[in-house]
Amino acid sequence: MHRFERLRRPISRRNRPDELVAEIKYWIVTGGLRPGDRLPQESKLLELLQSSRGTVREALKVLESQGIVEITRGANGGARVSDVSYETTSQALRNFLYFQTPTWSQVYKIREKLEPRMAEEVVGILTDEDIGALKETVAVCKLGIRGDVEPRAHRIAELEFHDILARACTDPMLRFMCRFINDLLRDLAVSDSRGIIGPRETRFASDAIHFHTELIRAYEAEDKDRVRALMADHVHDAGCIVAERENNVDRATLLVPPVDEGWSSRHKQEFRRSGLGPEPGPEDIGE
Repeated sequence: MHRFERLRRPISRRNRPDELVAEIKYWIVTGGLRPGDRLPQESKLLELLQSSRGTVREALKVLESQGIVEITRGANGGARVSDVSYETTSQALRNFLYFQTPTWSQVYKIREKLEPRMAEEVVGILTDEDIGALKETVAVCKLGIRGDVEPRAHRIAELEFHDILARACTDPMLRFMCRFINDLLRDLAVSDSRGIIGPRETRFASDAIHFHTELIRAYEAEDKDRVRALMADHVHDAGCIVAERENNVDRATLLVPPVDEGWSSRHKQEFRRSGLGPEPGPEDIGE
């Protein structure tokens, strides 16, 4: 059966563009289309969607703004299925949360539920390169405690440890949620003028090094029970420290938009260029 079919049901004039968007999404999913695959040419779309050129173009623009299709001009142009990047999706959700005033404590409560499960999922999946990258983040954190790495880079290295685990997770929902929480915490770290995490010599930093070191040993031993227990204790203890300090400072919005919107990508790239971080994965290309 051809992957593109006529409309499944009549579309009302009032909701026509939105319903066309839904119809094209249906084609993409049920037709097994992948990034780079073409949608029908405009003349064929007009026939299949039983709509005007203006309405079809409006629907395609909506899909383009959502990152689902990309539109090129010219003789070989048209609409192609696009690869919705993790970075684009994460940023959109973080933009939404700018207006919801979440707190550090709330983020850690969610993290406490998800991170131990994710950590257990990747036991036996991590490669030698992954283990090496985990060890490199611990080395950066030790330099941070000594004052040889600036505090923000130190914090990014702490979070990169968790990102390495999340990127290895084969469960797409769990992988996305854990990476997204780390993105929230990166945004939080750059806007932490209130000093919730505190200076480098605090218990937060030394505890992170302890737990990360023990987790690496548990991963090398492929001990699922120990990995899950260690990660549960690690995130719980970190959340307790954050909650205690958060109560002693102004209750401001968690996510203050950074002055430099490119700070997260730039610092991750600098971390990698230093030779202390992992090579970028496919999902990081173009950040």
